[in-house]
Amino acid sequence: MAERLTVDEIDTALAALQGWRYEEEALLKDVPITPDSYGWLSEAVMNEANALDHHPEIERTGDGVRFRLWTHSSGGVTAKDVELAARIDQVLSGAARDRG
Repeated sequence: MAERLTVDEIDTALAALQGWRYEEEALLKDVPITPDSYGWLSEAVMNEANALDHHPEIERTGDGVRFRLWTHSSGGVTAKDVELAARIDQVLSGAARDRG
């Protein structure tokens, strides 16, 4: 089982993860997207998640998508969640460049 991070460790990780926040024992990020972007974005994120053997929650919101990361077996945030958050940010950066 992965070791749960302390609040201080989470705060340190969040300093490097733009737009992410810690709420209800999870890392959360809301991203505005166009409705037609949801499919390819969720697929790209799931490819990254599968590479880490991790399972994020991806939820459609009124104007975008919300990512919620936590490690179920640890009951909170672990290093695996921080790694997946960074990979999601890389996917989002690539998507922004492709549209440019």
